[in-house]
Amino acid sequence: MTRNVRIRAALGIMGTILLCSLLGASASAKLASREVRDNLAAGEQAFHKAMELDRSDPEAARAYYQDAILNLERIVNDGRVRNGELYYDIGNAYFRLGDLGRAILNYKRSSLYMPNDPNLKQNLDYARNRRADRIERKEQENVYRTLFFIHYDIPSRSKLIIFAACFAAVWVSAGLRLFVRAGSLKVVLVIAAVASAIFLASLAVDAVSFASRPPGVITANEVTGRMGDADSYQPSFKEPLHRGTEFKLLEKRAGWWRIELASGDETWIPTGSAELVF
Repeated sequence: MTRNVRIRAALGIMGTILLCSLLGASASAKLASREVRDNLAAGEQAFHKAMELDRSDPEAARAYYQDAILNLERIVNDGRVRNGELYYDIGNAYFRLGDLGRAILNYKRSSLYMPNDPNLKQNLDYARNRRADRIERKEQENVYRTLFFIHYDIPSRSKLIIFAACFAAVWVSAGLRLFVRAGSLKVVLVIAAVASAIFLASLAVDAVSFASRPPGVITANEVTGRMGDADSYQPSFKEPLHRGTEFKLLEKRAGWWRIELASGDETWIPTGSAELVF
């Protein structure tokens, strides 16, 4: 990560303190708002110390990064606080530890809350480029992404905002047409209605896809994908899959997940070798 991104990561933790304290006070959290603030302060201090020691004492820096993660993840797991800055900071700490799987996992969680953040996108792309597995998207999906770029390239939260604006424009223009018979209002009404339908359909597809095929990331150092839900089945591939590889979850069985890779290939992996984005 560049120096600017490091500064952004440190400031992100500081900025999260206020937001998380507010959320911690209002949400049905197990941790009190004071405990949330204490964990954030401890995480911030550990993260700053780790960055100071990155070059001079890498081993000590690792311990501080782990301490930062421990405090920040306690806010997520015990405090039930969810926001993009918090996941972004956790992802940065894992990245500094060299854990690409959990770095990518938390960057993707962060993107659910702040999808248009340029520094988050930069860090996520950089982490993806450092993965051991090079899995190409299936050609059919590339075609879909080209034809339906609005659906694939615009984050769900942005689509929700656009839909709300277009839907409001439909009712405003329809109301104005009761009093003003301008042709331009009819054009606005038609365009807003069509745009509302497009973005509503895209949001519906996102919701169904997320619920039926939730995204996940392999977090184990490496895992052998198998043709069935037991170690006795033959491996699906010549090489194991490595941490940071992304997938869609297709099916759950006792101790095993059937997943689909970006290439369209399906395989079974042990449940503990991966985590879902949300």
